[in-house]
Amino acid sequence: MKAATAATLHANAATIRQLGRQYGLHSFTLSGEPGELVASLDEGRTYFDVTAFEADASGLLGATVEVVPRGPGVDVQEREALGGMRGAA
Repeated sequence: MKAATAATLHANAATIRQLGRQYGLHSFTLSGEPGELVASLDEGRTYFDVTAFEADASGLLGATVEVVPRGPGVDVQEREALGGMRGAA
């Protein structure tokens, strides 16, 4: 499966945000890598939540979606807010 394009991610921003809430992910931005999102992860959530979100989002979009959670020691380039809504849940 190919990586989701920025256009696909933007076009499905509302769906991604809604799905993200189920797994404790929010404040999505696009990274510099194809199909990769950067997101904040709610306290008490784990990488199991991240990988479950990735699987569900990839299945819904028919393209690979990966998430890099923000946090200490994470150095990833954030290009732009998903759907043009910086900080949107």
